[in-house]
Amino acid sequence: VDGSSCTLRLLRPHEHDDSVHSLLSLLESEFGCMVGSNAYLTPRGSQGFAPHYDDVDVFILQLEGYKRWKVYAPFNKRETLPRESSRDYTEKEIEDAEETSEAMTCVLGPGDVLYLPRGWVHQAETVARPAYMPRLPGVKDDHSLHLTVSAMQNWCWADYLEILMPGALDAAVGSDKTTALREGLPRNFLEYMGTMNQVAEEGGGGADLPDGLKSDEGPDGHGDDDGEAAAAAAAEARSRRRTRRRQREFRDEAKKRIMRVCKQAMTMLDDACDEMGKRHMSDRLPPALLGPERALTKDGIASGGGGAHFHEASKRMWPNTLCRLVRPGVARLVVEDDKAVLYHCLDNSRVYRGSPVSPMEFEVDDAPALEQLLTTVEPRWIMVRDLIHGDVEDKMGIAQALFDEGLLATVLAETPDRTVQTG
Repeated sequence: VDGSSCTLRLLRPHEHDDSVHSLLSLLESEFGCMVGSNAYLTPRGSQGFAPHYDDVDVFILQLEGYKRWKVYAPFNKRETLPRESSRDYTEKEIEDAEETSEAMTCVLGPGDVLYLPRGWVHQAETVARPAYMPRLPGVKDDHSLHLTVSAMQNWCWADYLEILMPGALDAAVGSDKTTALREGLPRNFLEYMGTMNQVAEEGGGGADLPDGLKSDEGPDGHGDDDGEAAAAAAAEARSRRRTRRRQREFRDEAKKRIMRVCKQAMTMLDDACDEMGKRHMSDRLPPALLGPERALTKDGIASGGGGAHFHEASKRMWPNTLCRLVRPGVARLVVEDDKAVLYHCLDNSRVYRGSPVSPMEFEVDDAPALEQLLTTVEPRWIMVRDLIHGDVEDKMGIAQALFDEGLLATVLAETPDRTVQTG
């Protein structure tokens, strides 16, 4: 690498390195969205990429060597919080930006972190250790190694509305209370609607049209016969008034239907959130459980990692077993086709969507108990007998299903309550 002046990029190091996977897993729990990573090794005096911005929030973690970063605020409002990454900018564009845009220059050394918001243009070059930075034992400056951690990809309001609004439209169209959205469009509405039919008037809809597309307010007033000109002008005025009236009526009818869809959408906010949640469960990494977390799960208990509370009875759920979700946010409960369906990420692959999500299905009347288990997180516990359900046997069965899946941390700190037997 050093001899060629090229940058070596390692895509998704978390697929191979446990420490990076553990870092990203914790950040996903903290941010509530998918988190990714890449690693970059660049020799001194080299720049890996041309100036650009990304469609994600980025954290730069400098691991080895030193790198000078130049960061520029978004060049315009349209490129603020973009949903797609930019093209490469030219040196001339960057020179112009340095005169007009807010800019920052800094050098990162080992252990430093730089946050780059989505849409902020940046470029970086590997440099020698600056004189003002202390010399660290064993640290060389012949190359730079940094890890980028990215978040918030496809995770903005527009992404949410892209899920919400089509569903709201389908629901509103299929309504059994009104046929408004299924009614035919007005007869010949294309004769008076559309860009070519906009009339230029002060404050009117055609004010922003190019001059060549604006309709004139009337004839130029030059004619041999003033009477004919006046009659023509009067007819033209009547036609324009009629066109404006029909346009207003069309817009009013369209607005009513748009508002009907929006009103429907307001009743479906949770449904769209559930769809986002299911997508998140599919996209995110499997949790890298910490030692104390794993010790209280099925696998930890089976290996004897549960310490003092480990005994054979701990492998089963009892009315007095204490439970909680092994880590916040690793599972989500939705209702589909009159079933309570639980999605989780414990079986996910480190490879993006490398293994399909396998949801767990329960009866709808199990939902309150499931909700209690999924919302009880550290440091709280809930006892199986306190779950909301009709009988203790069902409570134990629900808890056992989640425990067997690895979703629950449990503690049985006293003698099992054997007054109820299942299985």
